[in-house]
Amino acid sequence: MRDELQKSLRERYPLIFGAAPGHRDPFGPVLGPFPVWGFECGDGWFDLLDALALNLQYATKSAGAPQVVAAQVKEKFGRLCFYTDGADARQRAMIELAETMSSRICEVCGNRGTLTSANGWMMTRCPAHAAGSEE
Repeated sequence: MRDELQKSLRERYPLIFGAAPGHRDPFGPVLGPFPVWGFECGDGWFDLLDALALNLQYATKSAGAPQVVAAQVKEKFGRLCFYTDGADARQRAMIELAETMSSRICEVCGNRGTLTSANGWMMTRCPAHAAGSEE
């Protein structure tokens, strides 16, 4: 994911994603792979991640759900994998829904896509990006 999109998610949801690298986090250092690797997926899933984080944070603020902290966010076998610390059953259901929806959203552009295989790699792509083009 492009740096500016990662920065946007980190700024909107600092309790979930922590501060951007090089930014001093007022809550102390966040441990785990997420602060090092960031979002290991394409730009097309930005809106999906934004909506997921919005709902996860809303559950914490409005319903007293635990604070979710992202441990790792990546593509695996063509789908979103969102690993967390601290999610309750309702929040895990939100995450599972987002992961399932990712197999219908092009990871490159965010248009409707399908889970497909190319050269042994699983990926979710729209028809325009199915040939492997990243543009």
